Amino acid sequence: MNYPLLLDLKVLQTEHPDFTEWKPAYQEIDLLSAGGYRLKNQICQFLPRRAGESEEIYEIRLKKFTYSNILGSAVNKQLSKFANSSLSISGIESNQSFWEAFRDDTSLTGRSEKDLLSTVFRECLKFGKCYLHVDKPSTDVKPVNRAQEQLLGIRPYITIYSAQQVINWSESRGDLDWIKVFQLINDTANPLIPPQVRAVWTFIDREYIAKYSAYVELDSRGAIKNIINADSSKNIVEAEVPLVSLVQHGLGTIPVIKAEVPSDLWACDQAASKALEHLRIDCSKYDMLTLAYLQRTFKRVQTPDGDINNTYEGSGDEIPTGLQHVLELEKFEWSEPTGTIITQMRKSLTQIENQVKDLIAIGGVSSEQSAVQQSGVSKKMDFYDQEAILRAYGAIICDVYQDTLELVARSQGLNDQISVSGLDKFDLDNLDDVLVNVKAISLIDLNALRNQLPATAFALVYKKIINLLLGNLSPEQQSVIEQEIEAIINAPQPEVYANTN
Repeated sequence: MNYPLLLDLKVLQTEHPDFTEWKPAYQEIDLLSAGGYRLKNQICQFLPRRAGESEEIYEIRLKKFTYSNILGSAVNKQLSKFANSSLSISGIESNQSFWEAFRDDTSLTGRSEKDLLSTVFRECLKFGKCYLHVDKPSTDVKPVNRAQEQLLGIRPYITIYSAQQVINWSESRGDLDWIKVFQLINDTANPLIPPQVRAVWTFIDREYIAKYSAYVELDSRGAIKNIINADSSKNIVEAEVPLVSLVQHGLGTIPVIKAEVPSDLWACDQAASKALEHLRIDCSKYDMLTLAYLQRTFKRVQTPDGDINNTYEGSGDEIPTGLQHVLELEKFEWSEPTGTIITQMRKSLTQIENQVKDLIAIGGVSSEQSAVQQSGVSKKMDFYDQEAILRAYGAIICDVYQDTLELVARSQGLNDQISVSGLDKFDLDNLDDVLVNVKAISLIDLNALRNQLPATAFALVYKKIINLLLGNLSPEQQSVIEQEIEAIINAPQPEVYANTN
């Protein structure tokens, strides 16, 4: 693909139809899962002005914003369960030193392999997909071969792009042809001037990585309002953005792997609407409680006069009581609500919170109070359902990571045949279950089992029992334990002498 030195802003801002359709949902999910001040700054998006509500009352209600971040906490809970699983990589033994350094730091900024996989899992939970880009750092000295790259310390690293950042792409038979990444960066490099916002559009295809960049002015919604030129002038009509970087990566394929889960595994697609419902009910409840919600009523004063057809005097304007709405009844009084609606709101909030947790767990362990009374068999079935879903995520991420490592090997000039497995065992049992399992294993007569099974079958059964007991282990721990098991199995057994008496 040929990239011109200048590209029209309208071309750069073009979006894929699917991205345009899902962009509002991505923004909503991102804010609801982030919570805190990020959500507070955009609260008008979630708490619209009510019919007939004055601007002053609306501003007061917005200032009372409150939100329990149930969506973010549910995502983090699933992430902690996923992080308990381990990964196994084979085919990297001949270049062990390189792979150890890469797995310890996959981003050149200290991000470990475990953190990388956790980020991919979180992005898939939130947005259903993300993109992994294999790249190399740019240097002032351009290396001419692999040896010079090693001397300069240049090695591949991985950048993760969110579904919110990849705004356009093309695919052929399920494989990416090219993608366009849009990023807004706060530039604080010069301490003598105010921070500036720099927009960067990155095109990645099978041959090139091209970047267009310009300083921009944003409107209140975060959209580009103006392009700031080199002479500090501003324009948006027929604005052109310069090409700032063009690199030929030489991999022969697009160095980007897409991680995407099926729609039925995209958890936040269903849970975000319930989280939004929780936010609105919670804010309404808090608004009621903090208003000192007193209902005011009045009766108009009747003044007799000489005109029988005009019994009441007055203009009919609203009485300035301080509240927006006042009921006109046969008496004037101050009364406090009984609180029934507040009780119902609290029950609804608890129910919605449980629904969000269950939706994020995707059929996992029930979070309702009735779950405490579940039988052991019922809880086990819940664990099996949740582990099956986590294994589905694990299988997808293993395939994605294997493809990514193959790109890393190609970028480094290695011929390693890499295979990635694991992410299929998760520590979901509690302490009581572990103690029960330990007790059950301690009652097994291993010597009798050894005598009843062939040697190979006994070794396999023994290893399976230990692995099921210990659950998730690192590859290093698994290797050590397997060596110890082999030593125990191959150890000479004491002879048993028959009693001749």
